[in-house]
Amino acid sequence: MKKFFLDASEDLNLKNPHYKKAIELYVWEAYLNDTAQGDITTELFVPNNKRILNAEIVANEPGILAGIQEAEWFLRKLGIRIVKKMKDGDKLKKGDVIMRLSGRADKILSAERTLLNLLQRMSGVATMTNKLVRKAPKSIRILATRKTLWGDLDKRAVYIGGGATHRLNLSDAILIKDNHIVLIDNFKKFRITKSRLHNVRFIETEFENLEQVKIFAKNFVKSDRYYRIAVMLDNFSPDDVMKAVKILRKTGVMIEVSGGINEKNVIKYAINGVSAISSGSITNKAPALDFSLNI
Repeated sequence: MKKFFLDASEDLNLKNPHYKKAIELYVWEAYLNDTAQGDITTELFVPNNKRILNAEIVANEPGILAGIQEAEWFLRKLGIRIVKKMKDGDKLKKGDVIMRLSGRADKILSAERTLLNLLQRMSGVATMTNKLVRKAPKSIRILATRKTLWGDLDKRAVYIGGGATHRLNLSDAILIKDNHIVLIDNFKKFRITKSRLHNVRFIETEFENLEQVKIFAKNFVKSDRYYRIAVMLDNFSPDDVMKAVKILRKTGVMIEVSGGINEKNVIKYAINGVSAISSGSITNKAPALDFSLNI
């Protein structure tokens, strides 16, 4: 069985310098910005604010937990010890203790908002993703898009929720969209061959109508076949998706559907022959889960 090549979740870990840089950007920089002038409330109103205390993070609603890997990295930098923790992907119930912490009072209080923002954001994305995953058949993967607030952290949260990453950045894969096609002089003669691929994970072309699909299928040359080719049917109706699947069947390319797909209508696009459904709603419309940090 071929690997699902639209997924790069295995790269989203602390061993990958690019992912570590993303954590530094979205987590550590947020903390530095929040504490640039110190924590004046703690300094003024908390006596002996360097004493060691215990705290716990509690879930105030159910969902899917995400962000533990990133939280561990953040807390380690501050010298805050994790006494006990749940795991990424765990199902949360209201009242669950996500983490128990031990550390200096000033460190824990200054880190509180950044830590909660991280866990709430990633858990919200994982939870929203999981809702779509549970509605779609197992043969169809739910994908993130680049419509994200937190880039690769959002994509890891999608993976934890049961989805897949899609393209991580502009150099990761070739994705030919409408604005690229406008700039191609003769789309009918356009070819992508191995010699032009370099080290990209996959190549994909976005289509906006059935006429473009027909041109692609007619001009698809088997000698140019590359096993990591996909097409994206963008803003197609379910009926047109079914027509496109029939046209593309002989090419053997992977078919992705995108455009306005969410929890309410995802089942309409779960059409036989479609391998992936990408949705911006799982990242840009995901509400943060409600967590609290209690001393």
